Amino acid sequence: MFKQIVTPKNIQQLTIQLPEEFVGHRVEVIAFTTDDSYSIPEKEKRKYTLQELEEFYSRHSVDMSKIEKWNREDLYDR
Repeated sequence: MFKQIVTPKNIQQLTIQLPEEFVGHRVEVIAFTTDDSYSIPEKEKRKYTLQELEEFYSRHSVDMSKIEKWNREDLYDR
């Protein structure tokens, strides 16, 4: 499924770019107006900024380079 909300500006023709998996298949396109109360969340309304997430993950990262390699056979040894 593919959903895209657009607001055309002074045009009556609309071109959409479909995902690659839609190519070669029958596609149904339905156009209707929506309530103005529906709004797309803005970047400022995000719960966390990208910088906050990067800081969080950098503080909680684990250095796995010193861990010895293992294989799946070790899981079944009893």
